[in-house]
This record gives sequence, C-alpha cells and structure tokens, in this order.
Amino acid sequence: MRNRRVVVTGMGVLTPIGNTLEEFSANLRNGVSGKEAESVSDVFGCRFPPVFRVKAFNPHQYGTHILDPFIQYAVAAAESAVQDARFDMSAVDPYAVGLSISSSKGGVYTLDSFRDRFLKHPSAILGARIYSSAMPNSGNQWIARRMKIKGPAKCYVAACATGVAAVTAGFRMVQEGHADYCLAGASDASIVPILLAGYNNMKALAKRDIRPFDKRRDGFLVGEGAAVLFLETLESAKARGIRIYGEVLDAACAQDSKHAILFDHGDHALSRALKTLLARSGISCAEIDYVHLHGTGTKPGDVYETAELKEAFGEAAYGMAMSSTKAATGHMLGATGAVEIAAMLVAMRDGFVPPTLNLEEKDEACDLDYTPLRARKKKIAMALKVSMGFGGQAMALLLRKV
Repeated sequence: MRNRRVVVTGMGVLTPIGNTLEEFSANLRNGVSGKEAESVSDVFGCRFPPVFRVKAFNPHQYGTHILDPFIQYAVAAAESAVQDARFDMSAVDPYAVGLSISSSKGGVYTLDSFRDRFLKHPSAILGARIYSSAMPNSGNQWIARRMKIKGPAKCYVAACATGVAAVTAGFRMVQEGHADYCLAGASDASIVPILLAGYNNMKALAKRDIRPFDKRRDGFLVGEGAAVLFLETLESAKARGIRIYGEVLDAACAQDSKHAILFDHGDHALSRALKTLLARSGISCAEIDYVHLHGTGTKPGDVYETAELKEAFGEAAYGMAMSSTKAATGHMLGATGAVEIAAMLVAMRDGFVPPTLNLEEKDEACDLDYTPLRARKKKIAMALKVSMGFGGQAMALLLRKV
C-alpha cells in the first residue's frame, strides 16, 4: 500500500449562498442565509417549510439542461474545480484521473417530475431517460464523458454522510496510487414532495428555521447543491506550482445499526470514529483549531453529537472552536459533507470560523463553543469534519494547512 500525501488544489461549489468560491466564502463569513424568504415554499404545487434552493444557475451553458439537477450541479462543480486547479485534462493520461462523485438520492427530481407522464404514456425512450438520470452514479458517468476521464470511478451512498464518504474514497484513491488525480465530492437535488413529506412525517423538518444547538431547535430544512474537490499528490501540486488549499490528512468511519434514524448513546459510533482518526493520524485534539460539526438542528442529533465530542476529547472539547453551517446552506443531504469540507478549506484560507446562525440560546445539554451568530477571526492550521447519516453512518476527516 502506497502512502502518498494528498492535497486539494481546486474546488467548485453550487450552493444556496453562492455558486463561486468567493461568493460562498463571503456569504459564510457574513452570516448570509440561503433560505427562501417566504414562510412556506411551493414544491411541485405542495406547501412545505422553507427550502434552500440553488439560485442563478443556468444548466444550458453546460448543455446539461435535460438531465436531472443533481447531475447538472455535479458537472458544473466538477468543471469549476478543474478550472480552479488550472489543470489540463488533455495533457495527462486519462487513466490516471479518478472520480468519486456521489449522491445520497440520485435523480429523485426526475422520478417525481416524470412519474405521471410515464404512467400515462409509457415508452422505452422515456424509461431510459428516467433511468439514466436516476442512478446516483450518473454524475460520475457524465463528468467522465465530458472530460474524457477513464480512470477508476466510485460512488458511495451513506445518507447525509455521503459527501465525506466520497471525499474519503477519492483521497484513498490518490493516497494508495490507484489514480494520480481525482475529482471527489457530492451532489444532491432532493427538493421534491415525496422526500419533504417523508421528513415532515418523521418530524425531522423545522417549521421556519434551522437552529443548531439552540434550545428552540425543531429540526432541519432541506437544501440542494454540490461541491467537488480536485485532489492530487503534494509532489504533483508542487511540481505544477499551483496553490494548495489544504492536505487531506486522514479519515475514519464507524457504524451504529441499532436504529434507522437515531444514534445510540451507549454505542458511541461517532466517538469511536474520532478516536480512531486521532490514533491513526497521530494528531492530538489540542492540535485541532476548528471542528465543522454535522449540526442539523434536530433535538436528539445535536445532543448526541455534543456528548460524543466530549466522549472523544474529554475536557479539551470545551476549548475547541466549532460550528455548523447548515443554517446558512440548508441541510443539503448527500452533498452537505462535501460542501462543508469546501467551507472548512475557504475558512482555513481566509482565517475565520464560520458562524452557527440562529443560535441565540444554547440548550443546556449543548454546552460547547459553537461560534453563535457571527464569524470569528482565527488562524486555522488543522480542521476536523464530523458527519453523520441516517442508517448509522458516522464519519470524520482531518484537513491540514500546507
């Protein structure tokens, strides 16, 4: 097994608070929320709590307008990441470039919008169009086709931990020498009635606002978008003379299978992942300058996450700067981890801790430093991403400034 150092040299984002890195970073720092202004959002004629949509995006410029939005977002983010990395795909062996672009839901927008049409007028052509847009790995396929990439491709589905799982898989691909370069990230476009109704019936959706770790929190609100990172070896990045956002130091995961949507406090899946990560990387919690939390604003989720951070780090957890950006972007489901890794990297570059919006009164059980309401200036040399998903996925990933 090879153990090459892997760095991020390019990023592309499409989010409810910006479709470029500079807009995204500025809005994170300034505490801008991408939530729709109305008290309810219209989704295919149905009324739901407010959603966080991608704005001012034109898929026609990419020629992807007939594809599912999750593919549109993935393609656009991937092309932005390559441009940002100033990388010439035609100058390298196409088999040396890997892909790890994932989605937790795939083309649910296509399934919802074409369902009635297909039932009334079934056809093989329409069926093929639906199927080709529905698969979660379709983003990989379209990006490979457009960029003439022929290297290994992976698509990991891990519910709301999908983005971190995808970046981890891409990191391993380059670290172990299966590819020299990799586009890694995730995309989701799940603002459709069937999913929103499901979350609402589970009592997971908030009524008006996402309030991570706040006493009045009542759930999350759904967002959409994508983030893709361009990964390569440190040696390659230095040889190209390209700017480096940060190094992916290591990652770890754990599983809690006791409940479909809740984590068991006695099983300690998240703290197991965190302890494994620190042991494997040789990093102490005192070296971590910032923790980007999962922080969905659900009552049980925020309490569990807080307890697990204290289980993993002990008293040191109280001195660590932390935050959740979901009140700014919405919960972007499968894409959220990848977007939040991008948020960590721009925060590392620009020297600030993103704020946890809408946190006005901390829950007594959520007593850590969550950077409420306003960003904080801080030099970040080491940052930790925590991510969790329905089905018991717990993941953690470390980034280091180079």
